[in-house]
Parts: sequence; structure tokens; C-alpha cells
Amino acid sequence: MTRMQNNKFNPIIYFFVCLIVMIMFDFISTSSILHNIYLSTENYRFFEFVYVQNTGAAFSSFQHSTVFLSVISILAIIGIMYELFKDINKYSISMYFCSAMLTAGIFCNTYERIVLGYVRDFISLKFIEFPVFNISDILINASVFAIMLLIITKKYKKYA
Repeated sequence: MTRMQNNKFNPIIYFFVCLIVMIMFDFISTSSILHNIYLSTENYRFFEFVYVQNTGAAFSSFQHSTVFLSVISILAIIGIMYELFKDINKYSISMYFCSAMLTAGIFCNTYERIVLGYVRDFISLKFIEFPVFNISDILINASVFAIMLLIITKKYKKYA
């Protein structure tokens, strides 16, 4: 295998390593928080832990539409991966990282939706009236924001 062919696999490996690490982070932190949610007596200034079983999507839209939301999520994951891997050298390493973060968030919410029939939300902001959310939601929103910044600053493509 030549050096050039070897370099083509680096973004794919990087994407999957980031994806696996973020999925593990999500699962471990969610399990830890939910295991200790009722044991905690700590009072945080900006947020609190409140357990909610969400059968819908963002802002409680599409309530009780588990199959529909699961199919849409799986198609989104396939679409993200197709776009990233159809031309391996097209995107920057930052775009691969943000896409792995987005995919991990979608995957973890979809996993819960399929296995449990709902998504476990548990973070509630105290300073604003806002829906309860979870670690996956943070990954999704942070990655979408970061991808938008990459696109606006035109740093999403690899110029090699």
C-alpha cells in the first residue's frame, strides 16, 4: 500500500475513533448521572437533574412517534456517513470531528428510543424556561453549531 493510499484511511479511522469515544462518554455519563440522580443532594446554581422520559423529539415534538423518529435518525446517520466518505479528502479534520459528535448524539438518542421506547432526559436549566435535555442533545446541538461555524468560516473543506 502506498503512502497516498494509507493517508486516505486516516479521516475514516479518526471519525470512528472519535465516534466510539463520544458514544462511550455519553453512555457512561448518562448511566452515572441517572444512577445517582436521586442520591444527589447537591444544589447546582444553573441547572438541576430531573428525570424525564421523552417519547418525542426536540421540544417534545412528535410525541409517541418512536418508529418514525428512529427511521429518520438512522437515515440521518447514513446520510452523514455517506457524505463524509464519498470523497474522503474533501473535508477537514475538524469537519470529521464535528460530524462524529453529531453522529454520536443521534446514535445515542436513537439507541435509547429503540431499546427503551423513549429518550431519557435529565438536565434542566434553572435560569430559563427550557425543555429538559440530555448529553446526546448537547452533542447534537454543539456539533451543529460548530459545523455552521466551519461552513461560515469556510474551514470545512480540506485544501490539499
